[in-house]
Amino acid sequence: MTSHHHVAIAWEGSEDESRPLQSILRSEGYKFSVQENKGLVRIEVQIENESIRQLRDDVDALLVHFSSLED
Repeated sequence: MTSHHHVAIAWEGSEDESRPLQSILRSEGYKFSVQENKGLVRIEVQIENESIRQLRDDVDALLVHFSSLED
């Protein structure tokens, strides 16, 4: 049986702030869900991999994409 690793990253903020994040997630092919409640948007990204090292690299890549919005 092969092990499987899973990480969920969640973000919450305004609808306007969520748009660039959703755009990045779509363009990079990430699996994610969006929930809206009274003007607050919650994005949850699911990252999975059989290799813990590759999972770490995948999470790092996502955070690099997100941090590009801060520049």
